[in-house]
Amino acid sequence: MKAIYTRTIGVYDHKLSEAMEISKGLAEVRKKHYPDHEVYFSIQIGGNPRAIRETVIGEHFDEKAMERDSNMSSDPKYAELMKKMESVFKEGTMQDEFRIIFND
Repeated sequence: MKAIYTRTIGVYDHKLSEAMEISKGLAEVRKKHYPDHEVYFSIQIGGNPRAIRETVIGEHFDEKAMERDSNMSSDPKYAELMKKMESVFKEGTMQDEFRIIFND
């Protein structure tokens, strides 16, 4: 079943450039483990631009879903980037959302 997954995380005001670099690395890792998915990282323009959003569009509930997620989670580069996030992204601001695509 095709779906849109988004994760939005707040960023400390003076850490936006670091957050963007970490996000570029996360995009590489995500694309490696989810090669058939569309992967985007973005920042908001206007309002509160101090947030990064990851968007992943593709099959999330097929037989390979758990394997892809497990492989990405155990990727050393992913673990390194997650550690870097601790001083850049605001704790407690993460919001996840899944939306099922029904007209595809």
